[in-house]
Amino acid sequence: MARKTHESPQAAKTAILDAAEAIMVEVGPAGLRISAVAKKAGMAHPNIIHHFGSREGLIDAVAHRVGQRATERITNAIDKALSAPPQDRVAAITQILETVYPGDEGRAAVWLYLGGASSSLKPNMQRIVELSHRFRQTIDADVQPANTKRLVMLITLALVGEVVSGHTIKEALGFDNTEGDRAHFKQWLAEILLNLSDQQLTTSINAVESNQ
Repeated sequence: MARKTHESPQAAKTAILDAAEAIMVEVGPAGLRISAVAKKAGMAHPNIIHHFGSREGLIDAVAHRVGQRATERITNAIDKALSAPPQDRVAAITQILETVYPGDEGRAAVWLYLGGASSSLKPNMQRIVELSHRFRQTIDADVQPANTKRLVMLITLALVGEVVSGHTIKEALGFDNTEGDRAHFKQWLAEILLNLSDQQLTTSINAVESNQ
């Protein structure tokens, strides 16, 4: 393959990250090889090392970019949902859920989680929790932050599971193609989330935490 030239170091890094992410979607972090990334990006092996230091450095950079991209999509969707009228809240929550793992993004994110790649997960999740709490407060001003964190965790685990084995599980449960598709699942989840009051989310765990 002919070597490509890039206008700037940042353009070269973007090309490398694009190539690495595309390969990772197919084979996961464990199967990522610098030589394959170099070939796909159209540059020499040493260029990859120059920009990212090592294979692990490249994987961590991909994880950071995937996480940042997802966080921007999610926070933008929540920000728009803040002004949604009551009759549009299900659609607004569904749209938030749709933004989390679209297309191959979900596969890349799950591969990176499973591979233990270093990323900016904690600050990203904190941003999502803060905005999610603001959205919940538009429905009930007295909602508790601890319950918002639990909901974000529940949603994240549900969506990761849907990416990993959603189709297989739905098929095993006997859902037809319409009931089992990803859009249907997200709308169903959105309606459940909207109908969960903070009182329903409060359990004995909350009582224990408040006494500590």
